[in-house]
Amino acid sequence: AEKSPEQWQDDALSSILSVTLDGSNTKRQGRRCLAAVASELRDEGMAALITKTTMERVLVARLEPDEVTASGISVFDYLLGSWRAVRAVIENLSGAKGKALDASVREARVGVLRDLQTLLISYMGLTLQVPDMFARVGRPGQRTIIDALLAESAENDSNKAIVAELLTELIQRFAEDGLPEVLAPIFSELALRSLARTNRSLLQPGFRKLLEALETLTAYREIAQAFVHMPTFDPEECSGRRMQTGTALGVFLGFSAFPSGDESIVQTYYADAPERSPLDCEALHAGLRNTVQFLQTALFQICDRLVRAGTEERVALTCYTLRVLATNGQRSGMQADATKV
Repeated sequence: AEKSPEQWQDDALSSILSVTLDGSNTKRQGRRCLAAVASELRDEGMAALITKTTMERVLVARLEPDEVTASGISVFDYLLGSWRAVRAVIENLSGAKGKALDASVREARVGVLRDLQTLLISYMGLTLQVPDMFARVGRPGQRTIIDALLAESAENDSNKAIVAELLTELIQRFAEDGLPEVLAPIFSELALRSLARTNRSLLQPGFRKLLEALETLTAYREIAQAFVHMPTFDPEECSGRRMQTGTALGVFLGFSAFPSGDESIVQTYYADAPERSPLDCEALHAGLRNTVQFLQTALFQICDRLVRAGTEERVALTCYTLRVLATNGQRSGMQADATKV
């Protein structure tokens, strides 16, 4: 017999969210059983089913601290896994399997799944924006996203494709509802990685990955716009040398081939310079010039995207640049305070 809409929703949403309201169902073993929600629904005269009407209630129960702790999976990773699962079901319904269904049935099912997809994106945004609302188990959401952007495994392209879809949906959901606050932790995590000693050297591949990740993020116009509106973009309390480590863009503009920025360059290129042949020296210099050119090109593209994002963003970047130049101008003095330049 064909399943009723509610029965289909219960089966599909139970599988996607990896939860059940029926602990006696042997087909759902291994899923978290939310007995309290089932009891509440029955007390209210409702069927203990996961449907369009009850799915947010079920999701909230699954995100309770006790459930998160027992699962051992971070809230963001759980939501991300569910989001990927719902996308897979939608894709199936859009294929040959879905075409066998009556058009109205297929549209109704996809509609429910789209609602769940939006709900999951909303909660993923909340975990980034207000992490204290949820139990802290496993890695936070911003680390998951940055790990995917920086991954070097064979699944790197797949990870980046997933992140691209995720970012697109976050933009659509939060464009008018606090997008800068949602994205701020992601940029902060990227900046934190860039401050690690192993990633500050132009002789190591780490800095390239970081710049490529920043380029990936700012390629979205809405993200470029949000970037300059984050509190960390140009905080008033940051001045002098702190602008290089305490502002969202400063940590990337601070990459340098000068000895003050990377002492390893002196050791690598010049420690045994007298013993090297002219050809060896020129080859080393050519390699360093190529690295610097990559750095300058990447930073130009990032700043260019911020400038082109909009009038407000262009003004914000100009004001930030003027503050940096004013700070650097103090370096020309006979005496300079290292904390102010």
